[in-house]
Amino acid sequence: MYRKLAVATAAVATLLSGTATAAIAAPAAPVTKAAAPAAAEIPSVVDVTSANYNQVMEWSKTKPVVLDFTASWCYWCQKQKPYLQQYNTQDKGAWVWAKVDVDQNPSISRQYSVRGIPALLNIRNGKEAGSRMVGFDGPTSLRNWLNRL
Repeated sequence: MYRKLAVATAAVATLLSGTATAAIAAPAAPVTKAAAPAAAEIPSVVDVTSANYNQVMEWSKTKPVVLDFTASWCYWCQKQKPYLQQYNTQDKGAWVWAKVDVDQNPSISRQYSVRGIPALLNIRNGKEAGSRMVGFDGPTSLRNWLNRL
C-alpha cells in the first residue's frame, strides 16, 4: 500500500513540475497498417495449401513466387527438387519456392490448368507472369528460367 502511494505521489510531482508535459501535450503519431509485409517476414520456401494460398499470392506482390507443382511419386519432380533448393539458397531468398502437392491440392492445380508435372509457374502480383517451365530439362535450363523471374 505504501509503495503504491509513493509511486502515485512521484507521478503527480513529475506532472506538476512540468517535465512530463511535453509528452502529454504531443499527440501520438497515427498508427498505420503496412500494405505489404517486409521481405524479411516472407519465407523463401513454403508448402502451399488452400488454407495459405491467398497469403502466398500476397507475397507475390513483394517478391516473385515460383509455384512448383509436384508430387512425391513423380520421378522428374524429385530429380528437379535438389536444384530448386540449391538455386533458392544461392539466390538468398530473392524468390519464394512455393511447393504445391498436386495430390493434396487438386483445386489449385485445376485453377492453373496444370496437366503435367513438374510444372513451375512465375507468379507476380497474384497472377501468372512470363513463361511456364513444364518438365525437367536439366539444371542449366532450370537456372536460365529462374534467372528470368
